[in-house]
Amino acid sequence: MWYHRKFNLQYDKNVFNEIIEYAKTAEWKQGYDQNGLLWNVEELPLDPKQFPILNELYEGLNAEFKRPSFFISNVKPGGLVNHIDHNKWGNLGIPLLGDFEKTPQFFYDQFNHPVESFIVDSPIIFNTRMLHAVPRDIKETGPRWILMMDLFEWVDKLFAKIDNGTIWNDTENFKIDDRKEITIENARTRLEQMSVLTHNPITD
Repeated sequence: MWYHRKFNLQYDKNVFNEIIEYAKTAEWKQGYDQNGLLWNVEELPLDPKQFPILNELYEGLNAEFKRPSFFISNVKPGGLVNHIDHNKWGNLGIPLLGDFEKTPQFFYDQFNHPVESFIVDSPIIFNTRMLHAVPRDIKETGPRWILMMDLFEWVDKLFAKIDNGTIWNDTENFKIDDRKEITIENARTRLEQMSVLTHNPITD
């Protein structure tokens, strides 16, 4: 797992109910790329002053940057093509609503070959400076809501904090389980990576 890291963040999913209910009636913003071109994603900015649980999420991360930025991402049917996010180093993502098994995220090398993939079925930190995409069937019209926090810190530092157990130590609603991730999940992630690395688009 070079470009992403799942971690066992313990929390009651109900802490995000207020955010989900707000998202159902709020006005979402159409996404655009860095050149101002229409992007196949909707985003809903979230203000930590309105949702204090976001401040707790940020504070527990023990990050070096001082201005947290939160939003909900909803990739539309048809998916997101390969891209790089130049205005940040990564994202913390927490699944809120959707069938994430059908919409894995992929990383690609400079030759456009897939090198890694993951499913956002648990909290995750991933590198957005690596070429990545989210394929999605055009017929899949349900929500794919992921709570995102922009990360303005090199993600390897955050990976190290996960390994060293120095995040979410003293927060009320979030706790890190420092035991190894569930074996089945580790095995599935590894199998997904092997599948991506061995896939031959010419013969498969």
